Amino acid sequence: MNTSQPKLEKTLKDEQRREEIRNVLAMSIPIVITTCSRLFMDLADFAMITQLDKVNGLNSAAQGAIMPAQLVMWTFIVLGLGTISIVNTFVSQSLGRKRYNETSAYAWQGIYMALSYGAVCLGLYSVMPTVIDWIGHSQHIARLELIYCNVMVLSIAPTIAGEALAGYFNGIHRPRVTMWSAIEANILNVALSWMLMFGLGPIPALGFAGVPALGFAGAAWGTVIGVTYRFIRLLLAFLMRGNHERYASRTTWRIDGEKMRSIIRVGFPQGLQWVSDVLVWMLFVNVLIGRTFDDAHLIASNVAWQFMRIAFMPAIGVGIALSSLVGKAVGQRDPQMAIRFARFAVAILIVYLSALSLVYLRYRVELIELFNTDPEIVRIASAIMICAVIFQVSDALGITYNAALRGAGDTFWPAMLFVISHWVIVIGGGWTIATLKPEWGSIGPWSAATFLLIFLSVALWWRWSSGAWQKINIFSGEGESAKVESAEPV
Repeated sequence: MNTSQPKLEKTLKDEQRREEIRNVLAMSIPIVITTCSRLFMDLADFAMITQLDKVNGLNSAAQGAIMPAQLVMWTFIVLGLGTISIVNTFVSQSLGRKRYNETSAYAWQGIYMALSYGAVCLGLYSVMPTVIDWIGHSQHIARLELIYCNVMVLSIAPTIAGEALAGYFNGIHRPRVTMWSAIEANILNVALSWMLMFGLGPIPALGFAGVPALGFAGAAWGTVIGVTYRFIRLLLAFLMRGNHERYASRTTWRIDGEKMRSIIRVGFPQGLQWVSDVLVWMLFVNVLIGRTFDDAHLIASNVAWQFMRIAFMPAIGVGIALSSLVGKAVGQRDPQMAIRFARFAVAILIVYLSALSLVYLRYRVELIELFNTDPEIVRIASAIMICAVIFQVSDALGITYNAALRGAGDTFWPAMLFVISHWVIVIGGGWTIATLKPEWGSIGPWSAATFLLIFLSVALWWRWSSGAWQKINIFSGEGESAKVESAEPV
């Protein structure tokens, strides 16, 4: 009996697993750095805005305005962003199928759709005052919100077009290009935001007349310039000779109606989901908390949110990497590999979020006081951080399984799940608790949000484990049919 054959097979299988783990890490690390660089930029913006409050003596008005204003803008941005982000799936599956020219063709269609959507969104100038008035915050906060939103309208087109190209580079497994573009853009953003917010004096020796202080608007202008730089930087990398020689990026620029329809067919449910998600959280923060309770609860939620982002932004980065890896595995008709990728990504995030939860539980008061030392705000924000400790592991798992499903092209079922559960649990449940138990303050609505994130993690795990995603062919609308081999998710 030959006993060497089983040993050889085990050795080959172990080497395969190690290679897959290296692939997950090689994809995840640059993308996590990319998402975290944006996190650090936003934290820097928040810290600068805190200094702006001290300079102007506005009693945390800018701290109270920044998150609501960002949520208003993201409500409009994410319909295009969510739809166009599916370019990653089309590119990675085309890579797995070895149809290299199609990878760049999908990127071009994403760019055209992004710029068109951004042009339409310029019409928001006429409705933004009505939106801000309807939210109903105090006058000094509402004024800053309108200033910020009026500038940020210009960021919509380059933000979404940059996402199309980021999806392309992640899809062809070159996440370092995306990483460096984000780091450069974020450094530029922080530097310009500081200069534009606080001004810069003249330098006569250089003939420099100086830059006037724009205050709160300076933060928005810094972001507009930063995202525009990133789009241009990625476009230049996309058109470089090396990329063109492998993926024909300079010759696949023609408008392709079938590919656009495929992007819309698979991506639009995700876009609607993202709109619903952001709209729900915008109403949650701006109306359910900001209008039901006083400014202290609104400011406390904004401060606590900065630390929640430290938890979920790396999870989003791992999720983006996982989408690319799952997409390529599906394109290669190897669903078992996709399952192994998802399992390893989940293990990474459980370890990370469990450790972070212990830090937040022990040092939540000290962390809140880094941004605001008002005793009432510290008390409320510290209680909100307890909610974060409870839900953030579940949130990361939900992000991971949703990303894996997106990589397989399974977007409709998760979209319906997100839309229904967010409105029923966060808005309906949060409003009910705030009405029946007003003495709980903003912790009531945050408790509803905690339940939502735990529920979503279980539901998305079930969908992934069901294997329904293995029957989906995202290219079927382009006159193709492709059968993917079945596997048993665990």
